[in-house]
Amino acid sequence: AEEWGLLAETHGFIVAAPDMDSTQGILPNRRAPWFRALASDEAVILAMIEDLGEQYNIDRDYVVLSGFSGGGFPMWYAGLRNPESFQLLIGRATNSSIDLFESIELTDAARQMPIYIFWGKDDLPPLRSQCWQAYRYLREREFWETEMKEIQGGHLRRPEKAYEYWARFMPPKYRDRKAP
Repeated sequence: AEEWGLLAETHGFIVAAPDMDSTQGILPNRRAPWFRALASDEAVILAMIEDLGEQYNIDRDYVVLSGFSGGGFPMWYAGLRNPESFQLLIGRATNSSIDLFESIELTDAARQMPIYIFWGKDDLPPLRSQCWQAYRYLREREFWETEMKEIQGGHLRRPEKAYEYWARFMPPKYRDRKAP
């Protein structure tokens, strides 16, 4: 959440980043425990949104789920399984797995959600391959609002690139707003 701090202060949005159990390693090495961890992470993400909604005046139509690196696993799992909870998904150099995607029943609501996937040109080849694999998998399943981009540099978080994409979907009242 630290890398989002300045953007959140500048543009007046809330950042929440819970600790995740399923983000260890490039690919899971034991399927059953990993899927239990993903389910736990999903519950934490959804409960966090509920808690924030009770504490703050948040617009539930503009909740974005983003993941970086291994944080892609819970982002894909929770985001694609709960499209009604998120405006869009942003994968920032995220790991992915066909096993993960195939475990999710993809709905029309999920297919209509905008998704942006980007990675650094100098990221490790397995990560670049996983980003491409996620993009291809989603496009083959008619996720037409899915975009991808390779950008300069290596394995960096780049919240400003995620915010630029998110801003495209914000109404002007949010996009042009400055923090109090």
